Parts: sequence; C-alpha cells; structure tokens
Amino acid sequence: MSSERCQCEEALDKLEEYLDSEVGDLDASRLREHLTECTSCLGEAELERRYRALLQRSCCEVAPETLRIRVRTQITLIRTDLTRAPER
Repeated sequence: MSSERCQCEEALDKLEEYLDSEVGDLDASRLREHLTECTSCLGEAELERRYRALLQRSCCEVAPETLRIRVRTQITLIRTDLTRAPER
C-alpha cells in the first residue's frame, strides 16, 4: 500500500490481513480511516467479524500445535508468492 488514501478495492483486498493484524502500522491506519468513512466496506468488515465470531463459537476442537504451525507457514508462503508474482 502507498501513503495515498485507501480505496475500496484495496481495503477489501487487505481486509482479512487487517482483521488478523497482519498489516503494518501505516497500512492499518489507512484501512481504519477508510472503514470509518466508507459504509460499504465497513459493512463487509462487520460481516467478516461476525462470520469469524460464529466460526469461533461453533468450533470446539483445537488443532494440534504442529498443524497450526504448518498452516500458518503455508499461508505465509502463499502470500509471499502472491506479492512477488508479476501482475498480468
């Protein structure tokens, strides 16, 4: 992300990372500002938050720590590959 104002496409693209606190301080600030000004994107963020809360309440089992580490590693690798991939 740049230091310019955040647009809807960018906000929605980074929404999951923002909710997971996986964006830098500058990006988080820009996304937070956009969400306070854009009711459409704020609605998407609230829907995602509610979905996550529902999933959390519905899941009683805890994955083994080794599985959790493997999943997080794979997510990180995929995100890294996607950010390095040339745009088409």
